[in-house]
Amino acid sequence: MTSKTEPDPYSVLGVARTASESEIRAAYHALVAKYHPDRYQGNPLEDLASEKLVAINRAYEILSDSARRAAYDSGQGFGQAYATAPAALTRKQIRWLQIVAMLLMVPLAIRFGAILVRVLVRLFRGTLEITKLMRGTPFAGALVLVALTILVLLLVRHRRAKRKT
Repeated sequence: MTSKTEPDPYSVLGVARTASESEIRAAYHALVAKYHPDRYQGNPLEDLASEKLVAINRAYEILSDSARRAAYDSGQGFGQAYATAPAALTRKQIRWLQIVAMLLMVPLAIRFGAILVRVLVRLFRGTLEITKLMRGTPFAGALVLVALTILVLLLVRHRRAKRKT
């Protein structure tokens, strides 16, 4: 019934062959919560958890689709039920997709980056013009300090955002 390389989807999800869609969905959600890779980041079991999650996702794809489930139950096995299913992406493929997505966003970042620079320049120019009007008053020095503080905070925030990505 099943191929030698793929486990039985019912046993992977831990449900009976007579399980309803809601029981399958509940078992799937419980297992995803248990084996999600975010729970195992930096843990030696991270690879094992991600492999287990791949098997859980494959089993759920078969059992959640009535046509695939019927094909599996009729004896066609795991391979036949997966004839139309997309292959799971590896970490390397996901990384390349992220790089391509970032490259596609460069024009957008340049556009909004230019807007941010214009706003900062206008803020700085406005501050300078106001300080010219208030030259000699104590308020002018405080205004310059506030504008410089805002500028520094924006630059620090921008650098932190770059480090996270």
